Amino acid sequence: MGVSAAKRVKQLVLVGLLVALSVVGAFIRLGPWSIAFDATAGFLAALLLGGSAGAAVCALGHLAAAAATGFPLSPPLHLMIALTMAVVGAAGGAAAARFGRPTGAAVMVLANGIGAPALLSLMPNPLGRGLFLATVAPLTAGATANAAIALMVAAALVRIGVAL
Repeated sequence: MGVSAAKRVKQLVLVGLLVALSVVGAFIRLGPWSIAFDATAGFLAALLLGGSAGAAVCALGHLAAAAATGFPLSPPLHLMIALTMAVVGAAGGAAAARFGRPTGAAVMVLANGIGAPALLSLMPNPLGRGLFLATVAPLTAGATANAAIALMVAAALVRIGVAL
């Protein structure tokens, strides 16, 4: 196996581990909805492994959190949310690569807490435009908590020399 093939295998294994951590985080909820610590692993993937890994882990993590709560907003809406979470992870990973991890984390908080509910409130959903008002504060708080943990873990891994 060549160096690039070994690196791809390592990244795939890391993404798999982060998806598993995201599923565990999906059961640590922040309130009655599907807002949970599933995004911590996705944000960490974005900050350390890049936008593609962040997108995959964020999307799969949201689906795990939604499944853990019985898809409270309906499976089709949660699929749309998973797609927006993929965009959140990709945007955060791109921002982290270009401007640093704190900026990447801030982009993910804003995109997850404000951008995603604004976009989703324009789509057909059970709450209509009220979806934005009902979710912006708890999503922003949840995204901030997820991003803070991801930043601390990323900094600790870098400090102890764990090469991802």
